[in-house]
Amino acid sequence: MADPARKPPRSAAQRPDSAKRPDSAKREVQVKMIRAVRAACRRRGMDDDDRRAFQQREIGRASLSDMSIAELGKLLDLLNKDRAAPMAHRPHFAKIKALWWSLYWLGEIHEPGDRQLDAFVKRQTGVNALRFLDHRQAMSVIEALKSWATRAGVTWPAAQAGSDGQGERGAVIAALIVRLLDRGDATGNWEFCQRHIGIDPKLAATPQQLDACIKLLGRRYRALLTP
Repeated sequence: MADPARKPPRSAAQRPDSAKRPDSAKREVQVKMIRAVRAACRRRGMDDDDRRAFQQREIGRASLSDMSIAELGKLLDLLNKDRAAPMAHRPHFAKIKALWWSLYWLGEIHEPGDRQLDAFVKRQTGVNALRFLDHRQAMSVIEALKSWATRAGVTWPAAQAGSDGQGERGAVIAALIVRLLDRGDATGNWEFCQRHIGIDPKLAATPQQLDACIKLLGRRYRALLTP
């Protein structure tokens, strides 16, 4: 007979958010990449048996769920090597450009153009331009840029699934406010952004509004750097 005093285990849907696995963000990335792998295989006319054989030969794993993010990235690069996807549809490239421009607004680089970014990419990876990077190389460039931003005073938050990068944008804004204060500008702050961009203080700012705030504060800071 079941012990009536013993409470039944709660389902995953009943558990509080604090009980979620800390690697949920990583798992979300893996799920999206697995979907991308399956889509690429369908495009190439590969059935499941063909896909497993290809994975085993190229990666050494027949199961997608057993692969790391790096291994899934390598598999995607192999499946898509004959397909030049537009850069606008490659999220890693967009993140690299966003980080590059953040460093510009922080006064860390003088010219934020594509030519200068390609030169940085080549120094980091040996690849001639951003558009030629594969997934793994793009990730290494992202980490290099984030490390640079950390040295410039940005404190990156822990990754959160489904955040659309709001936390990272907020970290850049906070670093810009500190730099403005160091230059004697106490009015270039979040309230300044709210007034000029029209951010409702009762609502969470959208990613687009946070991007506009970075640009607004960045222009204000760079104006102070002009001799």
